[in-house]
Amino acid sequence: MTLRLIYIFIIFFAAFVTAGVALQAWKNRVQTGALFFAGSMLAVTEWLITSGFVSLSQTPEQARYWVDPRFFGLTAMLAFFIIYVIQFTGHSKWLSKPLIVLFFSVPILTQIVIATNAKHHWFLVDVGFSRDGILMGIDSVRYGPAFWVHTIYSYFMIVICIVLILRRSIRTFRIYRQQSLLMILGILPPVITSVFDAFLLIPGLRQPLAPIGFAVMGVCFSFAMFRHKMLEIVPVARENVIESMSDAMIVLDVRDKVVDINPAAREFLELETSQIIGYPLDTIFPAWHDLLIQSDVKTSKESEICLGCDGTEKVYDVRISPLMLHHAKPSGRIVILRDITQRKQSEIKLKQLQEQFYEQSIRDPLTGLYNRRFFIETFQRESDKARRSGEPICIAIIDIDYFKQVNDTYGHEAGDMALINLAGLLSKLTRAGDYVFRFGGEEFLILLPGTSLNAGFQFTERCRKRIEQSVLWYDEQQIRMTVSAGVATCSSDIDGPDMVLKLADAALYEAKTRSRNCVVVYDQVN
Repeated sequence: MTLRLIYIFIIFFAAFVTAGVALQAWKNRVQTGALFFAGSMLAVTEWLITSGFVSLSQTPEQARYWVDPRFFGLTAMLAFFIIYVIQFTGHSKWLSKPLIVLFFSVPILTQIVIATNAKHHWFLVDVGFSRDGILMGIDSVRYGPAFWVHTIYSYFMIVICIVLILRRSIRTFRIYRQQSLLMILGILPPVITSVFDAFLLIPGLRQPLAPIGFAVMGVCFSFAMFRHKMLEIVPVARENVIESMSDAMIVLDVRDKVVDINPAAREFLELETSQIIGYPLDTIFPAWHDLLIQSDVKTSKESEICLGCDGTEKVYDVRISPLMLHHAKPSGRIVILRDITQRKQSEIKLKQLQEQFYEQSIRDPLTGLYNRRFFIETFQRESDKARRSGEPICIAIIDIDYFKQVNDTYGHEAGDMALINLAGLLSKLTRAGDYVFRFGGEEFLILLPGTSLNAGFQFTERCRKRIEQSVLWYDEQQIRMTVSAGVATCSSDIDGPDMVLKLADAALYEAKTRSRNCVVVYDQVN
């Protein structure tokens, strides 16, 4: 009696466990396959409950009443589970609507055959029941042809499930292998026990073993779900990832013939699959001939290629990697292409903006000449060159005489025009390689690389005379200007721009002190 109580307890406890697994699967229904897994566990729960009621029946008639709905749970479980396994193993594209209808039509047709079994006995010819202590036991059973068709179909589907799970576990990560192992461990006990029940392989055993097998399955599945996060961490088929990649992927064999491509690659090559597979890549796309030759079959190579198409140019990042099999032997190459045109355009625009901002930062906004900040950079660079080459370097500071009177007499707009006009004159008079700076207010500076003190004086004097002779027309009035200038040269013992500026500024002060409209040289030696 104790064993029979334990047996019936196991059945209903297993129903409780599988119902809990179904509920948990429903909570994770957004995950791939979770709904079908929940359906399969709910069907197992129904099968276990009806099996328990068969064993608890008080009369053979009651037992026969519960036998019929029990088969519906079994066949429905199989339909739900095979769909779940197909999704779990990454073959969702197999699941067309006709195939799903076919899977679910089997339990419906089976139940119709069972419901009408009394008329034709295609499924069960006879089942004998009698009391087995407190439970109802099975004495004998004779099956009809429909039962054996259903049994063969069921075992065939289970084998397919096991094969799919095994194949998936071999090519995936450890956590998914653990999930797969628990799934297989959960599938096998019901299969084995149902074989013992169907063929009555244990003489004298009057209670079916299948409920025990399904109890073990419920424990394995619950452990997979709660311990190894099945339905929370769901594997994604790498084939699906490759198919949905926005990057073009082309797989080549050792002879650089195309053996596989993804949709992005087909779109890139603008060819049908039949025009690509089996052909050498450099034949399909001659532009890659040199790139394939330059890349080693054993090392990775990355480069960029520009391709023109309908007047537009596209830039691609190309990565060619070796495809290694066992013993690190190369078996081909993988080519990945990523369209980086937008990134390149953004980089060019960013560089242009940086250059524009830098140009603005070193230019005087009014005259367009270089400013004091750029003088510091330029002087350091040119003085280093002068030290290496032994050539002199000269600077001239030019200041407009009585510039305040121009502003007071003609207005500030006229003063701005005068500054712009003077900047234009100085720019025209300088040579290529010379630099003109606006140092602030009405003060300008000219940097003359490779120029001696005497040559710098003569150049500055020409500038002074040209400015004196020039006339600026503003509001139908003539504006004439003169300038004073100080010239100094940079010697090897002058360290930095501050010292040479002091010398040139001292010479300018001397020019202002004398009579203005003149050029004074600061002779560093004397």
